[in-house]
Amino acid sequence: MKAENDPVKAELLWTAADFRSIVLRALADELDLPSSGTRWTNRQLLFHMVLGQNIALLGIPLLGLFSRLPPAASRNWSRLLEACLGPYNWVTWAGSAAAGQVLKPQSMLRMMDRTTGTIVNWYDRADEEALERGMTMPLSWDPYFASWMNRRAILGWAPKHYRHHRKQLTLTTLLS
Repeated sequence: MKAENDPVKAELLWTAADFRSIVLRALADELDLPSSGTRWTNRQLLFHMVLGQNIALLGIPLLGLFSRLPPAASRNWSRLLEACLGPYNWVTWAGSAAAGQVLKPQSMLRMMDRTTGTIVNWYDRADEEALERGMTMPLSWDPYFASWMNRRAILGWAPKHYRHHRKQLTLTTLLS
């Protein structure tokens, strides 16, 4: 049984609460200003931050699947993903750029809340064996990926990804 103050769960919940605070306090005229160090606007970067939480959710079944296959399966899958880095980067950029223009911040907030709720519900029920299931990861896809990650690590990755991009937002409500 996980402790009440489990750091992985606490970070996931903090991410959702912080995102809520950012969205509710963001000034509408600043959402379409450039972010710092990316080609995205603040609005597009907010979507990308939600996307990270969704990737963590996708990691639960994906890492579970690969952990049941021979180790070579995840090594080969990771090599294939490494070879697709260029298209991956373009899709990540273009997808976040497009979705950030289409989705309203309130919709992104609902997505973050729903995704985080699903992750935390799964995490609360997961035993140690389930949390230890993992696979080889494509290191070039994210600076916070390790060469092999289990489900606990991928759920811990999401808040790192979020905090990294949070620093790139140029919203004055974050600076005060």
